[in-house]
Amino acid sequence: MNERSKKGQFSFSKSERISEKKIIDNLFSSGKKFSVYPFDVRFLNQDENSDSISKVLITVSSSKIKSAVKRNLLKRRIKESYRINKNIIYNKLLMIAFVYVSEEIFTFSVIDKAIKKILKKLSEL
Repeated sequence: MNERSKKGQFSFSKSERISEKKIIDNLFSSGKKFSVYPFDVRFLNQDENSDSISKVLITVSSSKIKSAVKRNLLKRRIKESYRINKNIIYNKLLMIAFVYVSEEIFTFSVIDKAIKKILKKLSEL
């Protein structure tokens, strides 16, 4: 039984998050990159012998958004949008970094549209 069937399709568990510095460094140094405003996206294919789920890193720069409260709000919106729409890349094993690059605080609907566009692009690769 894979991770997704145990936890449910719409969950966002700790096992789906990237937190190891070595993996993050690898993702940013050798990962492919594209942009969908307000995000820069980095991604790498995972090894076949790794987990059976895609892993995600969400980052909002403190140099762009000064207030920690607003950064956390944006991260919650991004996580929620990814959680709802991750079924678009269901059959892919990817490591993805969503890097929020705007200085503006966008609404959930704007972020959701961008995340959907990003996931559709990733599913076509």
